Amino acid sequence: MTTSGKLRLTVIEAKLTRDTELFGKMDPYCVITYRDTVLKTKVIDKGGKTPKWNEPFVIDVKYVGDDIKI
Repeated sequence: MTTSGKLRLTVIEAKLTRDTELFGKMDPYCVITYRDTVLKTKVIDKGGKTPKWNEPFVIDVKYVGDDIKI
């Protein structure tokens, strides 16, 4: 059984529950953490509570039991 390989992950969009800005719209981004690797989407200027990225990432997986935090 293979325990390593490549994971293709696409961050498509978010539906946030609250707005943290008092004036204007938020500039959201998404952070993906795997082991020592930190990946970040581009910042969506004035994306508000429904930003859309459609941004692909390829993660080099070392062990199937590792955690990925988004």
